[in-house]
Amino acid sequence: MPLAAKNNLDELYARQRMLEEEASRLEQEHDQLDPDGPGAERRYMLVIQSRALREEEAKLASLISDILERDLQR
Repeated sequence: MPLAAKNNLDELYARQRMLEEEASRLEQEHDQLDPDGPGAERRYMLVIQSRALREEEAKLASLISDILERDLQR
């Protein structure tokens, strides 16, 4: 694997980990809020934010998979 591709993969893996960690943190915060309490609106926003992060994480996973697949075909 070319060194540039390895560096790019390292960056993508790091970004993917960051997204996963932040989504998990938001989900934990969500779980601690009372759905009927004063944090109900915050809870709703946390769901939207964590879903968006998970979607971006999935896109990165797909990109990483594509890069690895291309490297295997070489």
